[in-house]
Amino acid sequence: MFKDKNTVIGFTLLALLMFAYFTVTTKQANEAKAKKEIAQQKDDSTRLANLPKITPEQVKAQQADSLANETNKVVSAAGGFKTLIQGTEQLTKVPNGVATFTFTNKGGRVKNVQLTNYKNYNNQQVQLLGDSADAFGYNLSTGVNTMQLYFKQVSNTTNADGSTSIAYQAGDSAGKTITHLYTIQPNSYVVNLTIQLQGAAQLVTGNTLSLSQAVMVQQQDADKSYESQNSKFAYLNGGTYDMYDATYTRNFDIEKPIKWFGYKQRFFSSLIVSPTDMQGAKVAIVNQPDTCHKMFLATTSINVPLQANGTASLQLFTGPNDYKILSNLGTGTKEIMQLHSTPFGFVKWINRGVVMPVFDWLLKHSGSVGLAIALLTLVIRILTAPLMFPGYRNSAKMKILRPDLDKLKAKFKDDQQGFAVEQMKFLKQAGVNQLAGCLPGLLQIPIFFALFALFTAHIGVRGESFLWANDLSVFDDVIKFGFNIPALGNHLSLFAITASVTSFFISLYSMSMTPDQDNPVLKYMPYFFPVIMLFIFNKLPSALTWYYTVSNIFTLVIQFVIQKYLINGEKLKAQIELNKKTVKPKSKFQERYEQMMEAQKAKQK
Repeated sequence: MFKDKNTVIGFTLLALLMFAYFTVTTKQANEAKAKKEIAQQKDDSTRLANLPKITPEQVKAQQADSLANETNKVVSAAGGFKTLIQGTEQLTKVPNGVATFTFTNKGGRVKNVQLTNYKNYNNQQVQLLGDSADAFGYNLSTGVNTMQLYFKQVSNTTNADGSTSIAYQAGDSAGKTITHLYTIQPNSYVVNLTIQLQGAAQLVTGNTLSLSQAVMVQQQDADKSYESQNSKFAYLNGGTYDMYDATYTRNFDIEKPIKWFGYKQRFFSSLIVSPTDMQGAKVAIVNQPDTCHKMFLATTSINVPLQANGTASLQLFTGPNDYKILSNLGTGTKEIMQLHSTPFGFVKWINRGVVMPVFDWLLKHSGSVGLAIALLTLVIRILTAPLMFPGYRNSAKMKILRPDLDKLKAKFKDDQQGFAVEQMKFLKQAGVNQLAGCLPGLLQIPIFFALFALFTAHIGVRGESFLWANDLSVFDDVIKFGFNIPALGNHLSLFAITASVTSFFISLYSMSMTPDQDNPVLKYMPYFFPVIMLFIFNKLPSALTWYYTVSNIFTLVIQFVIQKYLINGEKLKAQIELNKKTVKPKSKFQERYEQMMEAQKAKQK
């Protein structure tokens, strides 16, 4: 603990010097790194210049030979399907109101899904799938993968219920056929796929499809770093939802059978759901460079059992992480929308049972996400008022009683133990429960983490503007530095500033209730705490910092109203004098506390 004001000033100056030191050394390190890269580029250029010259004709000839050799290997492995190795890719687009699904005859698969109602960071339609690295197929016993075959589209029909059915078929020279039947319902993000193998025993081993999928997950939000933190490989493992972090390159196996698996971004997912257990999953995640607009490449191989008639049914979901949509998709898929934050796992029940239904209703009727957040804050205040009010009332009483506590402290001077005992007696006579004063602060913790999870995952805040913030799902960067400041970033969020400033006023109010005004730590805490909060808030979603701002304003208003209109200072002091004349038995806690203080005092003597 600091001993005096000079100590605090010294530590502050030391912190400023350390900040300046790290800023300068970081700049020097970056300059050195840049010089090293330039030197390396010169060395590479010199080495390349000294290499034997290869003519464009020689390059083309080498590429043609390599391609011919690879094609010959694939044709040899294709067996009876060798006539389907070469062909022309043909695309078919199916819009259904919420998305446009693009199918290709190469592999007979879904090549691209474009979401109608969502835009990406570049103000273009959100596109899930569609990268050249994407793949979906399964191995045949001949050694070829269905991704390498050019299927024939045998049907494209609109059904009586408004759905669209598309069928692709590939047959070999012996009469065995592979059929992929896709059904797309109106206004649905799900594509139903039925795979049917005629002559399955000869086409695959063990009546099982060795399915392989590759997805290059694209950046969709402006803040790639925050989106990456919320990107996972998710699956249902033996009835239990589980996930792996996708922020770094890794390989892993899933030994237990799974019902579904997929790649979750912050607001969108690509999933494969099966009515029967899939087994033997092997997953590889390759993280992509920060300089590109791609998140990670995820490759999964898994065994899908065929039914007795040689068919397998799958659901392919590519769409938003909307709680209602995910809940209707399948068992456990709603867990993809993470409504809790570690270690406060229980807050998901608060979100599901109270906060999210209220927020969704407010979104529907308010017409503004920012206004809905402010109204949600008011609702939370009303619901928690019975628990919070005693603490606020105690705070107001403490502010009124502080002059009397100052006199009491001056009476005991350096006798801290004696002052603590008498202070407890005085506050009890005033009807102040010191433990109740802790409740507002403690109650804020689970509420904060519940809303942190909600505003991080709720797609309703994505892309919504309010006041100066263009997108409430990410930080507002109204003030841009043009350079990076360690721990703060290259911007300053205006909502982070309003949250910190209102926190500063609450800290000042709390300080005004504290009898120990000479303690340097408590004296300067109102100035340190908001600065710390600014560093924390600066990279958080604007929805959360806006909520915190409104919440702080409500707290200040409530405390002012209670102190100004609900508590009579003269009446309170009269009650204290009356309580002094009334002999009340000491509580067990008060007796133990006084004994502890006396023992500590004796030990010091």
